[in-house]
Amino acid sequence: MYLILGGYASLAVDFKDYIVVIEGPQSEERASAIITEAKRLIPGKPIKYLVNTHHHFDHASGLRTFVAEGATIITHQINKAYYEKLFVAPHTLSPDKLAMSKKAPNIETMTEKRVLTDGNHVIELHHVRGSGHNAGLLVAYFPKEKILVEADAYNPPAQASAPVPMPISPFTSNLMENLDRLKLKVETVIPIHYAADGRKVTWAELQRAAGRAN
Repeated sequence: MYLILGGYASLAVDFKDYIVVIEGPQSEERASAIITEAKRLIPGKPIKYLVNTHHHFDHASGLRTFVAEGATIITHQINKAYYEKLFVAPHTLSPDKLAMSKKAPNIETMTEKRVLTDGNHVIELHHVRGSGHNAGLLVAYFPKEKILVEADAYNPPAQASAPVPMPISPFTSNLMENLDRLKLKVETVIPIHYAADGRKVTWAELQRAAGRAN
């Protein structure tokens, strides 16, 4: 799997016959850059799935570009009606790639859990219950690698040594409660709003942000 930075973070995962991309954020320009980089890193395979963490505009504004690419959008069931309208909306003043391609959108939804696997890679998608940030918030978890990919539940500071903001973010507390419920063993955290210094965000750092540091 490959971490794609330069804007909001995305992941490209090399499955046996296709690519899975996690998050298509920000804009058509950013989504196009992610698609280009994913295909450079994993040549000769189509992007089959785009996993969307939630419907907020900065995390969904690249989705039409992935639909134009032919990718199936995986999202929470709560977003289906909105995305069905979003993907067929006409763009006449400044046509985007989807307007020009006229591709029919493919949307697959989930509620609490979905697993993507090719027999080697395993990606678990989980619903973050009770999130005050977004009712349909999803996280991605790689059980073999113990990696958690999350958006907006925890946004790390620019430097790891920065003091923990007080009070503790209710979004971060809620994320930790869900990780406890799901019994996920995490070693590395990949926030979509990646740390400005490019560091590897550890489980210990997330615990500290949630007020659980030893």
